[in-house]
Amino acid sequence: MAKSHTSRSHSRVPVSCFLYYLGEGLVGTGKVCDLSVKGWRIEGDKPVTVGMKLTLRVFLPDQPKAIDVEGVTVQWVKDRVFGLETVKMNAGAEARIHRFVESVVKSSDSSRVA
Repeated sequence: MAKSHTSRSHSRVPVSCFLYYLGEGLVGTGKVCDLSVKGWRIEGDKPVTVGMKLTLRVFLPDQPKAIDVEGVTVQWVKDRVFGLETVKMNAGAEARIHRFVESVVKSSDSSRVA
């Protein structure tokens, strides 16, 4: 039987930025590979497990202040790469991430115009 594919409701953009992730006696560092308002793909230096709850401190490119995101859950793990779903985020952090994602989407759209 074919596996059904669920489309994402939020734009996911490629990015390369530094983050700390903390949870359950763990402090790791890594790189955000892509992100949306609701999801993240991370390459990290410390192992995580599916279902683990984490807090993130993310340093987006060209932004002077880190964004703290509490309430993310590990959805999948493959070696040192893992996917996170945002369960809870304060409005200020959500707005900053949303603006960042929109700016990346707009700049990639405009670069495709000949």
